[in-house]
Amino acid sequence: MKKRLVYLLSCLVLMAGLVSCSDDDSDDNVLPLSVSIVNGDKQDVVLGKSLTLEAKVENGENARYEWTLNGEKISTELTYIFAPEKTGAYEVKFAAYTDKDEASASVMVNVYVAYSAVKSMDDIQFWTGEGECRSALAVQWISGDDWESPVQDNVHLLSWGYRWKASDESTGHQMILAIAKADPRFFVLVGPGFSGVDSPSIRGFGYDANGDGRFSIKNGTTSVTYNASDFVDGVIVLSGDDSGDGYVSTDSGDYWEGGWYEGYCSYYLGEDGKNVPESFDYSPYMANLRQLTPNSWDAWTYSSINSGGVNTYPFAEWMVSAIANPN
Repeated sequence: MKKRLVYLLSCLVLMAGLVSCSDDDSDDNVLPLSVSIVNGDKQDVVLGKSLTLEAKVENGENARYEWTLNGEKISTELTYIFAPEKTGAYEVKFAAYTDKDEASASVMVNVYVAYSAVKSMDDIQFWTGEGECRSALAVQWISGDDWESPVQDNVHLLSWGYRWKASDESTGHQMILAIAKADPRFFVLVGPGFSGVDSPSIRGFGYDANGDGRFSIKNGTTSVTYNASDFVDGVIVLSGDDSGDGYVSTDSGDYWEGGWYEGYCSYYLGEDGKNVPESFDYSPYMANLRQLTPNSWDAWTYSSINSGGVNTYPFAEWMVSAIANPN
């Protein structure tokens, strides 16, 4: 009888151990909760319009949801419609909770006043230079993760006008430098081109989009930081090993794009004429070799190199004017 009792107790202990191991294995096999926000961690919306933010949740069965705006709870659904009443930068955060796990993601939303649409050169509000000839410069920045088919609110194709004398034989590069000098909101990185310092290349474009008078970019690898005061006449000429790769704007309300090896500012030319060209073609020239012609249109966008090799063309139908000269 005693032996049988010991045997039964041993079996019970063994079964309990197996159940415990089974529970441990079950916990080990549970995939972690994961969340993300569609279209990335930086998005834009024009004041007076709304932005639909959609969260995606993985491995979140029976999870509870929570959206917060600048720390204040605003929704418990997967989708939140953000309808701001003031301009500025807003942090919108989504979080999911289960009994054993939690995860969160956030997006910085820049709310800006709509720029004036540009359909012809006469619609451009910012002009600089002197002379009987006119040309236009446009620079496109895109917010969010969708670069091939972005929504209009995430496309910022700003344009400036440049007057010049036919006898000066001005170039696309000279136009960029003149506008950077005249517009305190516009910033340019310049580096050596394929033939060295005598063939300059554009390494980055920035714009103080929220108009707060501050602008700064920081390199995520080297921690090198350039502030607005470091740009001489709106320009920094890079030297040494600094290629222009890895910089981001420190203010989510401002625009920045640039690089050389990881991605680059790509150059496009449109057909000469008073009206905005329907499309732009990739320029066969570096900007310093591109001779301007009357009523010419130059446009710049950002193209990736290592992330799928996507060329992003200018969305000409969404061109707007840069803010008029402050003086």
